[in-house]
Amino acid sequence: MTMMIKVGKLKNVDGSAMPIGFSLSKEELDPDSSLKLAEGELVFTGDVANRDRVITVGGEIRCVLQGSCDRCGEKLTIPMDVDFHESFTNLSEKCGDEEVEEEGAHLFSGDEINLLPYVEQAVFLSLPMKTLCKEDCRGLCPVCGTNLNEKTCSCDKSPIDPRLAVLADLLNKG
Repeated sequence: MTMMIKVGKLKNVDGSAMPIGFSLSKEELDPDSSLKLAEGELVFTGDVANRDRVITVGGEIRCVLQGSCDRCGEKLTIPMDVDFHESFTNLSEKCGDEEVEEEGAHLFSGDEINLLPYVEQAVFLSLPMKTLCKEDCRGLCPVCGTNLNEKTCSCDKSPIDPRLAVLADLLNKG
C-alpha cells in the first residue's frame, strides 16, 4: 500500500491547499517495509499546499513500533509522534532555486506523490538512539548471557588485564 497524494489540480494553482490523511494497518504495509508496527495503525494527518509551484506537505505521524531493548533484548513497543515537513516540485529549474534548495525540495513527475518513503524516513530519524525496556535495565551478563533484570548469576565479571589472560587460563585449568 502506498500513501499517494493526488496533486494534479493543486500543482497548477498557486496558493491552493487541501487537508490530507492516511492510515495504514500492519497488514496493509508492504512486507518489505522496514516499519514494523506493533499495534494499531500508522496514521498521518496534515495538509498539502502549493506555494510558488512548490508542493509543501506538513503534518503529524502517529504509530506504535515494535522493537527490542538495547541492553537486554526484551521485546517492547515504541510510541512515535513525529512532525512531518517535506517539499516537492515538478520543475527541475526550481531545484536550483536557492529558497527551494534550502527547503530540500524533491523532484516529482506526474500528478501523484508517494509519501510512504518520506514518512518511513521521518519515523526512523525520530527513533531514540537507545531504546530501553525500563530506565534502570541491567542488561545481560557478558559472561553467561543471563538477563540480569530477571535473576542474578555468579559469574566472575572482574576485568582481566589482557597481558595476564594467559595466566588466568592456566589457573582455571589447574
